[in-house]
Amino acid sequence: MESDNVIRKLAAIFSADVKDYSILMREDEVATVRTLTAYRELISTLIKQYRGRVVDSPGDNILAEFPSVVDAVQGSVSIQKELNARNKKAPENRRMEFRIGINLGDVIVEGDRIYGDGINLAARLEGLADPGGICISRTAFDQIEDKLPFGYQYIGEKTVKNIPKPLPAYKVLLEPEKTAPKKHKAKKATGIKFSTISERRLKQNGIERHGIFKHRLSKHLTAYIGVIGFLFIVNMITNRSTLWFYWPALGWGLLLYLYWLKTTQRFSNKFYKHLFLYLGVIVFLFIINMLTSSREIWFHWPALGCGLLLFFHWLRKQ
Repeated sequence: MESDNVIRKLAAIFSADVKDYSILMREDEVATVRTLTAYRELISTLIKQYRGRVVDSPGDNILAEFPSVVDAVQGSVSIQKELNARNKKAPENRRMEFRIGINLGDVIVEGDRIYGDGINLAARLEGLADPGGICISRTAFDQIEDKLPFGYQYIGEKTVKNIPKPLPAYKVLLEPEKTAPKKHKAKKATGIKFSTISERRLKQNGIERHGIFKHRLSKHLTAYIGVIGFLFIVNMITNRSTLWFYWPALGWGLLLYLYWLKTTQRFSNKFYKHLFLYLGVIVFLFIINMLTSSREIWFHWPALGCGLLLFFHWLRKQ
């Protein structure tokens, strides 16, 4: 194939196969083929609904591509839920459970077929998935982060066949994060990129996404209150007649907020909005203070309270 004629594109690659397919065939070939045919039709229909297309379906495997990881994961979750509902109606020994792997990679397009290492990675991820489950690569995870209402569990870097480097992998928890199991969540993205660097670290330490607020609140709030308490004690020891501790406390709160924005990688769309809002409130309070009583400075107290409220609001949003 001439290099000038090679067509490449980035695609979300979907690979699925049946758990214990050979055992099912050995026990009842006719029933297995009928179930496989029915399930394939369902899977193909759902893939099309989520803007994907089936590329190939040899044996019990189904290979498909999607224009985005979001479509691929949403479609895969719908597929697993539909198959799970059907399997509940079948005898336990005749249930046909699919494992799904999703990878985002560069592929070569030739007619209706696609080729590339990205397909091999999707197939390896499929092998890491639980029966009835979904496993995605780091490149795929990086694209969805908090775009979908599902939890993600980092399962580590896996050594798989014919892949020279360990493969970071994440399981998709099929239920919305509010009801996701509380164990073994390695968010973020977590490596996860959970959606942010700090979330990724929490993931790797087994803290689930829906528990991030509670974890961060206790950690950051305790630290901030400790700083305020320390400054207040120093103020009382050195000069009880003049209260000055709130100034460094206010500055520390602002620095903590800016650090929060930085670690959550939100500078691009949140930094200026929140910072200017907060500075505007401080300036407004200062002007009111000067107009009403220039001899007595009081604006820092409501400014400090607004800063705390803004910080708590940010924590809640995470």
